[in-house]
Amino acid sequence: MGHLLQRFSGYLMGMLFVLLGTALAAPFRAEIDLSNLALLYVLAVVAVGGHFGRGPAVACALAGSLAFAYVFVPPHFSLAITEIQYVMAAVIMVVVALVVGHLTAALRTQVELARDRARRARALYELAKHLAGSQTAEEVTQTCRRFLADALGARRIRLLEPATWDQPPPFITKALVRACLERRQLVAIPSPAPGISRALLPLAGTRDLQGLLGFEVDSGTLDDGEYREALDTMASVVAVALERTQYAAAVRESELRVAAETLRGTILASLSHDLRTPLTALVGMADGLALGKVAGADKQKSMLLRLRDQALAINQLLGNLLEMARLRSGNVELQKEWQPIEEVIGATMGLLEPHAGGREIVINIAPDLPPVHIDGVLIERVLWNLLENALKYSPAEQSIELRVAQSEGWLELSVCDRGEGLAPGQEEDLFGLFRRGRSESNVPGAGLGLAIARTIAEAHGGSVSAANRSGGGACFCLRLPLETPPDLADLADLESETL
Repeated sequence: MGHLLQRFSGYLMGMLFVLLGTALAAPFRAEIDLSNLALLYVLAVVAVGGHFGRGPAVACALAGSLAFAYVFVPPHFSLAITEIQYVMAAVIMVVVALVVGHLTAALRTQVELARDRARRARALYELAKHLAGSQTAEEVTQTCRRFLADALGARRIRLLEPATWDQPPPFITKALVRACLERRQLVAIPSPAPGISRALLPLAGTRDLQGLLGFEVDSGTLDDGEYREALDTMASVVAVALERTQYAAAVRESELRVAAETLRGTILASLSHDLRTPLTALVGMADGLALGKVAGADKQKSMLLRLRDQALAINQLLGNLLEMARLRSGNVELQKEWQPIEEVIGATMGLLEPHAGGREIVINIAPDLPPVHIDGVLIERVLWNLLENALKYSPAEQSIELRVAQSEGWLELSVCDRGEGLAPGQEEDLFGLFRRGRSESNVPGAGLGLAIARTIAEAHGGSVSAANRSGGGACFCLRLPLETPPDLADLADLESETL
């Protein structure tokens, strides 16, 4: 019922305009000239034709001419017109109304066509804009599907890659695929559903076909030349986008290969330098001891201590490699606990003491620091790496300073030295893998300590940064977020539940 009302609404409105105009003008037919009354009906025809099209305009013109002749042309309320001029006036009014209605309806049709063209052009522009930002073939496919469904009313949209041409989806036959590949243009066959066609559109790139686009659509739309033109334009844009994603994927793969080769070369160079040197020293010292070239208990003890130091250096290097591999795997779970930072610093200093060589480390901890929620073992590793780095790259006679303070919502631990400082622009490069302060140096290490420190800090929601120190040297700052610690009563309850 609603569909019928919508379909005949123009005719009903035309009849309503005629009846309303006739009822309003009838009392004044003696005072109004017939030509003016005829223009009133022509105006109604123009209004109906502009809003509802040609059919309602013609119906309105015929109804208006009959109403004009019956009500206003003498003899009134009769179609028996006695004077030829009134007959001609009625006929001319009908002709004028029909012509005006036809022109108005044609103009309305042209306006609707122009709107459709503008809508499709805007949709094609949006399609091209979204395709420009698509990075993968899947994103291109999704964008293409939205365009076909929203702008062109297509259904059951499938993108057939070359590998699937031998086994297309059920609603696309192999014969349809062969026909599309042979003709290199849009092909369609009727669907079992009435009024529906199954279409296949080739996506031709600059080199070859990038795929076939299958979909279902109303059969009548495929006869529209502008619809098919929009499909061809879309196919060209999508094919270029798919081709671009292939080039982008090839470039990314090439970049990954280059980066992998570069990293591999860096690792080999670092390991060959930092392992070969201590291993050569180990072999030389072991040979000296084995051949009895080292005389005296004191010299032999000194040689053994040097052997131990070289072995520890190799062990630390391998430990850093394993630690970085573990952190980069993404499988590390933080074992966070509430604890005072003083305990973490004390444990770190105990581990560092045998390697400090008697160097002075000045510790300055601000009073009344809140506890921190951290993985103590990992934070000890961060402090170890920062302090060891300062010991390596600063003069033996200069002390190392460790400052701990609270800054707004952060706990800041700064390790400062009086070494040569950092080269301008090197502050961030130091935290990369296998990056060292000086590429050619007799200082042992593989350039992993700072990278490990930053990775652990970021896992805690913090950061590690580097800057030159006023008066010479460098400072490395570890920042950890401060959280609200639980109440002591809550901690006691939690411990009792655990026990």
